[in-house]
Amino acid sequence: MTGERIPENDSRSRQKRVGDALRHDTRNRVLEAAEIEFTANGYIATTVTRLAAAAGVSVQTLYSAWGSKRALLRGYMERTLAGGAASPEDAAARFTDDLTPRQRLEELADLFTEIADRASTGWTLYRDAAAVDPEIADDWNDLQRLRHGLFTRIIGDIPTDALAPGLSRKTAVDTAWAIASPETFDLLVGRRGYTPDELRAWLRRTLVGAILGR
Repeated sequence: MTGERIPENDSRSRQKRVGDALRHDTRNRVLEAAEIEFTANGYIATTVTRLAAAAGVSVQTLYSAWGSKRALLRGYMERTLAGGAASPEDAAARFTDDLTPRQRLEELADLFTEIADRASTGWTLYRDAAAVDPEIADDWNDLQRLRHGLFTRIIGDIPTDALAPGLSRKTAVDTAWAIASPETFDLLVGRRGYTPDELRAWLRRTLVGAILGR
């Protein structure tokens, strides 16, 4: 029946859905602009005014959507780290119980290479920004702790008797965490010119040799 009145609750629900969709779209547009601007100009040189202009929003809208430039950097890093996986749980799901210790370490090398290929620019941005912003330095340390936690879950499933002689599980986790690290990626790919395939092969050999001793 035309002209039928829409119940007030339905109207409010519709308005909320529209508002949520607009906020989500705004956050995405600002984040996409941040990815471009941070990559092109670096974190320090990218101003909030420049970010807002690139996203086509006001500075106030940017702050309403994200709160700070620092939060945008964290959002950018989380997006690049996630890639095809929505969470560390999704990444850990690749390491099924039927994998041998060697296969588990080789899968870790593959996972790290995939992530590093996406996230290397973000790692560089964080490193440079952390040098001048203590809060970003704390944030970067938090991300590294999360990475260590994922390594603990992956290496923790390797039987102790499969580890290299004299290597404790704790030391095995720390060893893998140091080998498959942003710093290693920067040294081998950024400075020595390794390709992703060469990095993957090196990581496979090095992780197996260091953790299993064979």
